[in-house]
Amino acid sequence: MSENNIPGTPRKDGEDFLTMFVFPPQWTPQNPYFAITALAGHLRSRGFRVTLADLNVEFYDQILTPEYLEMTLRKVMMSYHYLFTQSRLRALINDNTLENQIEAMRFLEMERFFKENQKVIEQLPRIIMDAKETLRDPRRFYNPMLLVDAFYAIDTALELVSLPYHPSRLTFNGFDQPHCLLATETLVEHAGNRSSNMFYDFMAEQADRILKQKPGLIGISINSTTQVLPGLTLAMMLRQKAPAGTFINIGGNYFGRVKETLLRRSKFFKNFCHSVTLGEGEKQTLALVSCLKEGRELSEVPNLLYYDEKEDKVKFTFDDIPEKLDNLGYHDLEGLPLDLYFTPDLVLCLQSSKGCYWGKCTFCDTDFGIHHDVKSLDRMVGEIKYLRDKYGVKNFEFIDESIHPDYMKALAERLIEEKLDVHWFSNGRLEKGFNREILDTLHKSGLTMILWGFESGNERIMKLINKGVDIQGRTAILRDASEAGIWNFAYIFFGFPTETREEALDTINALCENKDIIHSYGRSVFTLGKHSLLYMDREKYGILDMVADTEELSSSYHYRSTLGMTDDQVDEMMKECTRICARHHDYNLWYYLRYRENIHLYLVKYGMDYIRNYKVQKELSSRLQIW
Repeated sequence: MSENNIPGTPRKDGEDFLTMFVFPPQWTPQNPYFAITALAGHLRSRGFRVTLADLNVEFYDQILTPEYLEMTLRKVMMSYHYLFTQSRLRALINDNTLENQIEAMRFLEMERFFKENQKVIEQLPRIIMDAKETLRDPRRFYNPMLLVDAFYAIDTALELVSLPYHPSRLTFNGFDQPHCLLATETLVEHAGNRSSNMFYDFMAEQADRILKQKPGLIGISINSTTQVLPGLTLAMMLRQKAPAGTFINIGGNYFGRVKETLLRRSKFFKNFCHSVTLGEGEKQTLALVSCLKEGRELSEVPNLLYYDEKEDKVKFTFDDIPEKLDNLGYHDLEGLPLDLYFTPDLVLCLQSSKGCYWGKCTFCDTDFGIHHDVKSLDRMVGEIKYLRDKYGVKNFEFIDESIHPDYMKALAERLIEEKLDVHWFSNGRLEKGFNREILDTLHKSGLTMILWGFESGNERIMKLINKGVDIQGRTAILRDASEAGIWNFAYIFFGFPTETREEALDTINALCENKDIIHSYGRSVFTLGKHSLLYMDREKYGILDMVADTEELSSSYHYRSTLGMTDDQVDEMMKECTRICARHHDYNLWYYLRYRENIHLYLVKYGMDYIRNYKVQKELSSRLQIW
């Protein structure tokens, strides 16, 4: 590692140019997001001036206040009475336009909310600050019943906040606006519509605040569908207000998946940004800052889509290999509001490798645009030490798609040898390389949990997925891990093409029958990624018709399968999974901890037996909401 790549050894060449990285809503606001701390660390290690704005955590902090909830409650009551009158009038004249249907749905949702939450509505403004404090104060966070109550209050508050914008729905870990399609025309319309966009007023304030700092480059990180509308709302306002010389770039791993569409959408750039960086961001962002600072052509920046005003055309520069992991700067948290995150102990994301060493699962396209690379142990351990010593962080989540068991063992041995006293968890593949000896070493080093790709309990579906593991041998690995003291978290999903209800029930049964070694799970609905092996060979896997793709900027396709469950049946299976597993787990505490970071922190604090044996009071079981 060169001297200039060591944090705290800046050069002088970039000090007069300010780059601002912005992380917009919506994301679970419990910890800093990986991308902006990684980019900040890399640019700062090269001597460039960088500031960070986590608007996601600031947004949640602002709306979860007595003042905002009281204002929203008044707004909802006024809207409710108005919609009540309008609904009667429109019924008389038989007005069934889409706008009126949405208003009717909103009225019914308000009515339901008031009916179901009578006892708590008036208390919300009074108790919301206590709920926030519970998530941030270790004395309260590690009291299970206080934490359950806090999440319940926050859930209800966010439901109230969403009512004026129904059917839009904001939760602590999600955002959905079903009537806003992921298409350029629709996004332009909704981003500029104050009445339907719950982020509009907040982003207007933030745009002014950002521009007052006079950044030369504003980088907006968009990484999921939940961030698209909020992020583009901010981007539109900045595009409209920014003075000449202020450059707006959209990064993150979302829009890189729709490169070909963006090349044909100059309107996207005219309304939202000057450029979009594709793929891993460190090399091109560094090049972009240098070009802007020195007035050079954007064509010199790799992996960049940009709008050429002279030719009225979107252009792509050129592909380039990303920077090696060992050459990147350390993550840097300087400037983030660390006291605002909804956790008593930060859990930082780290990465020891890029890409998946298996890379053959038919459903997965997370490898798209990724160049495989592995960070050296010296570099990895050095970064952990740096973050521990500078920021006091002792909890880490490795976000690698999958870490090879040999690397995990070597890392664990270094953590033990150097007595770093940190705790961590990671993804893992259920392969035979995870023997009992390795699992014991991992636990001894501070590993609390492995997030296994269990996927399905049905043999036919597993063969179609091509997971590359011994299906029957998975339980032996899970048992060894459990006996070593490691919490086993299983990823599962429903709705793989041609999956029947009976096959989906096999997955639920596998969870229940092995609850002694599958300690918790996270379920999701299958989506057909535009760059997945399954899509490339879709006829083989039983996808009969590709439905017209009405969402040009979506990273997945709508489809119809030759057989198997319908979309409604898959949604019902998700609910049935929760109902059945909750009964089998006897409303275990882990359900109510909600997020894997919280499970990790409780494992560090109390150990595995405490979480497995603690039962939440039965009268609170109706509050069950899992990810």
